[in-house]
Amino acid sequence: MATCGIASGAKEVLDEFKKKLKIKVGETSPDGKFSLSCLRCVGACGLAPVVLIGEKTYGRVSPDGVKDILKEYE
Repeated sequence: MATCGIASGAKEVLDEFKKKLKIKVGETSPDGKFSLSCLRCVGACGLAPVVLIGEKTYGRVSPDGVKDILKEYE
């Protein structure tokens, strides 16, 4: 699940998840591992842009970091 609130760089991170997972917001990946949601706030403004996957929080994510995050779930 990726956040796409007002945080600087959040749109670019979300776009990279869309590209890598080949899904849009509201969809689930064909393997069922990922659903992409867009949230305004997760209470971690100091870490923005933030990505949540399950219970794990990733802070200060850049578009280049998306592939590393996804690698953890292969």
